[in-house]
Amino acid sequence: MFRRKPRIDDAIYGKLMTSFGRVVDMDPFVERPARALAERVVGEEPALAANLDGRQYRGATEYHLRLLAGAWIMSRDGTLPVATAEVFEEAVAWRFGPLVKGSGRLAHRLSQLARGEGERDTGNQA
Repeated sequence: MFRRKPRIDDAIYGKLMTSFGRVVDMDPFVERPARALAERVVGEEPALAANLDGRQYRGATEYHLRLLAGAWIMSRDGTLPVATAEVFEEAVAWRFGPLVKGSGRLAHRLSQLARGEGERDTGNQA
């Protein structure tokens, strides 16, 4: 079935960031795993994340990815429609894409991990 990508603009992106910024960090059961997912993706592509931060502000990449991860976690808990997390994924990719070539893949990688589709790192990270 053909699915049309959502139409994203600065206003919609701002509303998504504001909404998730208010919710994700207020619940430690969402914030902690969301932070871990975002840090993992940033750790996989540190140069790309640093370039994105250079075009925005320090920590921006991790922050945007953390909110996206929170959306996926809430969708898995049933407190948010999956479609909303999907739209937010496309929105983050849309925001990152023009800033640094290939950076939209960070949103897709994070979403892949959040959906449980990627390999897990079960090594001791201590």
